[in-house]
Amino acid sequence: MQLIPSVLNHALLITGFVAVIMLVIEYLNVISQGAWQERLSRHLFGQYLAATLLGATPGCLGAFAVVAMYAHRRLTLGSVVAAMIATAGDESFVMFAMIPKTALLLHGLLFGIGLISGFLTDRLAGPRVTNFLSCIEDFKLHEQDYCRCFPTGEFIA
Repeated sequence: MQLIPSVLNHALLITGFVAVIMLVIEYLNVISQGAWQERLSRHLFGQYLAATLLGATPGCLGAFAVVAMYAHRRLTLGSVVAAMIATAGDESFVMFAMIPKTALLLHGLLFGIGLISGFLTDRLAGPRVTNFLSCIEDFKLHEQDYCRCFPTGEFIA
């Protein structure tokens, strides 16, 4: 019986973490009016590189950010594949603490394999698969003359 509250607690914690990461991506889009993701979506190699770098960062923050950008059709399926191959998740923290040289070599190897896999995935699957699997609605911006998003005086106490 003790297992159910523990599992529920972990599930809510992970769900909250994913929601916060997606909100941060949305907030960055609103602040920049979509400029950074628009630029990224035009350059395939830049997508693979950014996604692989985000995937290679320790923890799962980068992988969640890549999936959030994919959901808005800003990254291709190949970019998601590249990020997921390059990631080692939370285990990266343990590897860098216990076997730093091997962890660096392993992450470098995964980085290279991720880049190649992302490119091959898009070459083989093409944009049809990306369009089929991602959201129908594109990222919407509500343009305003002035955005008062978290002014510094109110945000930092």
